[in-house]
Amino acid sequence: MTDTRPLHVLIAGGGLSGLALAQGLLKAGHAVDVYERDPDFNRKQGYYLHMNPFGGEALRALLPADLFELYQATSRKTYRRQESIVLDNQFNELSSQPHLGPPNGGDRPHTGIHRRTLRQILSARLGQVFHVGTGITAYTEDADGVTATLSDGSTVRGDVLVGADGIRSVVRATRLPEVPIIPTGIRGIGVYGRTPLTPDLREIMPEVLMGGVLIAVDRAGSRLLIGVYDPREPVDEAPKAIAPDVTLDPVEPYVMVSCSVAPGTIVPPSAEWTEETPVRMRESMGRAVEGWHPAAAELVGRMELGSIFMIPFGFIVPAESWEPSRVTLIGDAAHAMLPTLGMGANLALRDAASLADQLCRAGRGETDLVTAIGAYEGDMREVAYPFHRMTLEHDKNFGGGALQKAGADSGTGAG
Repeated sequence: MTDTRPLHVLIAGGGLSGLALAQGLLKAGHAVDVYERDPDFNRKQGYYLHMNPFGGEALRALLPADLFELYQATSRKTYRRQESIVLDNQFNELSSQPHLGPPNGGDRPHTGIHRRTLRQILSARLGQVFHVGTGITAYTEDADGVTATLSDGSTVRGDVLVGADGIRSVVRATRLPEVPIIPTGIRGIGVYGRTPLTPDLREIMPEVLMGGVLIAVDRAGSRLLIGVYDPREPVDEAPKAIAPDVTLDPVEPYVMVSCSVAPGTIVPPSAEWTEETPVRMRESMGRAVEGWHPAAAELVGRMELGSIFMIPFGFIVPAESWEPSRVTLIGDAAHAMLPTLGMGANLALRDAASLADQLCRAGRGETDLVTAIGAYEGDMREVAYPFHRMTLEHDKNFGGGALQKAGADSGTGAG
């Protein structure tokens, strides 16, 4: 029988999957160090995250019970229809289909959460093992472990290195250098912002808009993505009764909005935005929804200027297979995909749970370490890759193909 011993796992990247993996390994008695190159949580990466059982049940497995309860308490209120819904520009339903992924039942099904809130929950209690502002820049691997070079020039040694460092993963660039990154736009989606969900806005919004993340389209090619975040409990109050040592920033209810810009509008790269850019983007989005249901103008016109930003979308062409080693990848580093099916974060969290399970098996002496990593990688490819392919045909798969039909009707890709 192989001796049981705790592993020391190095994690490149302090995003959702890297932090979740750290929580799960610490919970099981292993040692971790997480290295995040960004100095804080302030970089804008999005707002509302749609959650399904892939991600939600991974959190249940990885988090301490009280932190998982905190995730559920700060998730948005349960909505009636768990479907992908496409509306016309008057917010009449065109089509719908069940959400992708496993069944999502129970008294508190997985709904969605504010991205920053989830990251704060996932980083809770990590303390000195979470190294913010220090990234992994290179590594060498041998039969006994991995030595990682840090951005400050120092090195650290571990049993395993996990690349959880996103689409432009430094770890993947060495592990699988042939994998290309494909930058691409997504028609009608790319400029995001938040609109406060005030009592008077609630009265204006049709009830259908309160369910999940929806897309509305018109025959001119404009699109409006709408995602309501209305938490089950006030975010900053929830820890008091659940996990008093955890601090969460307050988050008032809001609507995440992404809208087409009017034809001819140039959306500059993030580095070229000025104080006037959000004003121009909001005005252009307002022109794109002229003649829509009155709530559309309110959702766009009330977007907080400081919340508006653009996301430079892209994806990788994931490697079909590779020989396992002590270096592996999870989340966007392994299979960065377009976000339009709401599967990226959920599959990344599922990766973390699957890898944690296999590493724990190796730590208990049930299997060889590299064999365990290979088992995780095979499972990840089997589950995540088909969804990756589906995201490349979003118009065909979202809402039973209504987006594809709308695009054909409009005869344009504008916006």
